[in-house]
Amino acid sequence: MIDRGYRVGEVFPASVCVVDDDVDFVSFLTRYLEARGCRVMAFASAEAFLSAPAALSAGFFLIDLTLPGADGVDLIGMIRAHSHAGIIVISGRMGPDAFSSALAAGADMFINKPVRFDQVYQAVVSVTRRLGPQPVSRGQWAFNIRSGCLVSPSGNEAALTGTEQKLFARLLLEGGEAVSRQSLAEAADIVPSKDDRNLDAAMFRMRRRIEQQTREPAPIKTIHGSGYATIDVTSDAG
Repeated sequence: MIDRGYRVGEVFPASVCVVDDDVDFVSFLTRYLEARGCRVMAFASAEAFLSAPAALSAGFFLIDLTLPGADGVDLIGMIRAHSHAGIIVISGRMGPDAFSSALAAGADMFINKPVRFDQVYQAVVSVTRRLGPQPVSRGQWAFNIRSGCLVSPSGNEAALTGTEQKLFARLLLEGGEAVSRQSLAEAADIVPSKDDRNLDAAMFRMRRRIEQQTREPAPIKTIHGSGYATIDVTSDAG
């Protein structure tokens, strides 16, 4: 069960997810929030965030824009595709382009670094007061083999590309068990790379497509040291 509760007498989420590669900033912010009764999940990159399914259940998100690998703006778009939880950007990236891109992707507020932790706290309170907790849809997904569409529990469809259809079909063969990156790359004719970057990039794009089109979290999880797996998906010949 997802905990979207609030502490008695305060408008503040019970859990906050921080995605920022500034180790010191994250460490001190985590201590500050935990001292006030909030559970904190912290990740140094978008990829690390996406590899942890529980992260999507957070009641609030604090995102840096300058991240290793996938950009913070892309991550905000993926979160917003399925969640109405509050999102605040806390970043040293300056300029109107950064501000506009973050808000267009779905952020609720933009705060420039350096920032005091009490300012972060009050900003979260302000956004949360406006938004409140939101329900999250649950259920089983279905992959239509004939049309190449993935159908969400609420009936929304994501039309996958040819490469993505091959990737998803290969994942389904294992029925929720991990599929290695090498097997996925071979199934989808993806050119292998020493660090699996080509395959991981293809999986990232597929996740983003699914979440943008269905507005629900993609039923794919990353298995550290193994590869990828599906979550509660059936196949349908159509």
